[in-house]
Amino acid sequence: MKNKTVLIYTLLFVNVLFSQQKNIAVEYAVKIDDEKELFNNNPSLRKMFDDARMGVNSLLFNLIINKSGSKFYENAILSSDERNSKSATIFAGYSGVTFQFENSIFQEMNYLEKDILVKEPLRDNWELHLETKLIDNYLCYKATNVNKVDNGKGKIFNHPVIAWYCPELPYSFGPNGYGNLPGLILELQVRNVVYGAKKVDLDSKFDFDSSFLNKIKTISLEDYNKKLQKDAENFKD
Repeated sequence: MKNKTVLIYTLLFVNVLFSQQKNIAVEYAVKIDDEKELFNNNPSLRKMFDDARMGVNSLLFNLIINKSGSKFYENAILSSDERNSKSATIFAGYSGVTFQFENSIFQEMNYLEKDILVKEPLRDNWELHLETKLIDNYLCYKATNVNKVDNGKGKIFNHPVIAWYCPELPYSFGPNGYGNLPGLILELQVRNVVYGAKKVDLDSKFDFDSSFLNKIKTISLEDYNKKLQKDAENFKD
């Protein structure tokens, strides 16, 4: 309870302070750690995974923060091997552009039409720790959580999440829809995927327009998963 109270008051302070700030831009690289037992019974998927671990080195992602919220998206592909890069984005858990506004996340998802986004509440239930480490000379604190993944067949996987956030950078955002912490997330690990900040620009010229929210349709993640399951069943028929 104490951790949650501290988090709430810190986030209120962050929001007041952020309203006075300029646009922020953060560039992230990503890596996928090996899991030797993963897909051992499926050579085709194992090859895709190995290719993705190589292709991920060519990916960069941007996080743009302005007064309305944040936008996280894939930067230009650095490699000519587009197939491996596409596999890498999938295994890196990136499905499309992600926006964070107030109390919600809006995310593009594979197989959805262009003007439909999945809407989710901000991730909460963070556990804050006293453990620290330096990332590019910024003092960061550790926070942990769990990412619940529904495989569409009634089975839920709980993947560990570790975030390193920096109170010195009082912006409650991070990569791939993760945020809601009392500081910018400079490193995020979800299972075996790690997003790490390479560059932080505290006076960026990058910006984005949030007025598109008035024109789009949204569905919940639960409804999106049901849609995938239904489509899969229809495909089998």
